Amino acid sequence: MGDLGNGAFFIHQNGYTVLQHHPEDWREVTQSSHGHSHGKEKVKDGKKEKLNLRSHAYKVEFLGANPNPVVIPDKASVTYTNNFIGNDPSKWATGCKIYGAVVLKDVYPNIDVRYYSDVGRLKYDLIVNPGGNPSKIILKYDGADKLDIRNKELVVKTSVGDIRELSPSVISLKKREERKCRLSTL
Repeated sequence: MGDLGNGAFFIHQNGYTVLQHHPEDWREVTQSSHGHSHGKEKVKDGKKEKLNLRSHAYKVEFLGANPNPVVIPDKASVTYTNNFIGNDPSKWATGCKIYGAVVLKDVYPNIDVRYYSDVGRLKYDLIVNPGGNPSKIILKYDGADKLDIRNKELVVKTSVGDIRELSPSVISLKKREERKCRLSTL
């Protein structure tokens, strides 16, 4: 899982899910949770109103991919987290490492996917190792209202606003070259 500011990013064995909250709703919720409001309510024109958080999620699946790629954490941080949820210490976790990237090996034969953050935006690279065939890479977007390509970015339209995905890089280790992937929608 990764933080998107007003949403989250969940990595699956064969793709990922993006959860995005409406920016204004998210601002109100975070202000409320940090003591700037009144719990689950907001005050508007002197009246208390319930907070609503509109959200939208969509899933991206690598079609025909390996259902069990090897997951390799990458870019370990020196910091860590502790999770103390509930009253049962057996369910607590301490010293949990934080990573800036994760690699899924052999999502397709000899093709890896590396997820990471780049200038505050989530990004992924498709790494084609010797013997890999990039034409096997097919992504299915489920739950998006519409897909568009603008300025070499994929624009995912959702009920809470547009999400822009940077064009993924395809890195060929055989030729030691990097090129941007050509985006197309069906």
